[in-house]
Amino acid sequence: MKTIHDVAKELGVSASTVSRAISGKGRIGQATRERILRYIEASGYYPNAVAQSLAQARTNNIAVILPKVHTLTDIPFFHTCIYAIEEIAQANDYDILVVVTNGRDTRPLERLILNRKADGMILTSTYENDCFVPLLKEKKIPFVTIGAVPDGDVVQVDNDNAGACMELTGVLLAKKIGRIAYLGNGMEQMVNKSRFQGFCAAYLQYGGEPDGDILYTDLDSKVMIEKAVDRLLQEGVDCMLCQDDFICNEVVRLLADRGMRIPEDIKVASCHYSRILENYPVTSLKFDTGTLAGTACRLLFDLLDGKEVPVKTVLDYEISLKESTK
Repeated sequence: MKTIHDVAKELGVSASTVSRAISGKGRIGQATRERILRYIEASGYYPNAVAQSLAQARTNNIAVILPKVHTLTDIPFFHTCIYAIEEIAQANDYDILVVVTNGRDTRPLERLILNRKADGMILTSTYENDCFVPLLKEKKIPFVTIGAVPDGDVVQVDNDNAGACMELTGVLLAKKIGRIAYLGNGMEQMVNKSRFQGFCAAYLQYGGEPDGDILYTDLDSKVMIEKAVDRLLQEGVDCMLCQDDFICNEVVRLLADRGMRIPEDIKVASCHYSRILENYPVTSLKFDTGTLAGTACRLLFDLLDGKEVPVKTVLDYEISLKESTK
């Protein structure tokens, strides 16, 4: 990206002269103004966009950092995030750059920073030992996380995942449902960790503790989910509480294949709802993903404008009680 100094050097004028030509303010000869604007246009930039980006030292881009998506059922959350962010970015005359990472490789972000491709970034997934947060803090890049991070200095927007899962589990326990199995994975991701913590906290609130033999926190494939479901059926659990919509979708399918009726034979609930569960009457937690991502984007633009913003924003949730836990 050409800077105002690059343009000035190419044309043999001062940076302030280029700035005045672009902004239309200040004293500058008409011939010089036209020469500068012709150069900018010939370089492949639209004059208005260049005027804004060069004069303000901005790219008019923000980067949205996504984790690698392993299954199609992961997409609804991130699709909604991108749509909400894009809508707000366009309203602010910005474009978005979508970058996919594996959560451990910082090179994609380093390239963005080195090549000055984005003014700020939104991280859509956070990790307990996050490698992106220290990098962006070191490089002094404005950013907001969708999801909690342990660093108390980072601007973050999150759903109340721990509180929501604690309340949902409490509802199940209040129904006198006996053995509740937990099916989850990826405890390095903060959202998964928070949900499991909420599950465990509910038991403490009710004066008990979950059965460690029926808790799964490492189900990272459909094969592993299937093995867990079969073992839990042999154990005779009363309810399967799923960490997210992907796991719940698999659990419901597997139970149907095995002739198990919900809720007559076994009860099922999910700690996250998306449209992939819309055909199943599953008790679940509902979060407003559009509001979550939109709030993060608005906070990022406030940061770019030098405004003070809250460090942590926590959004509410809704428990949707359906037939699966009756």
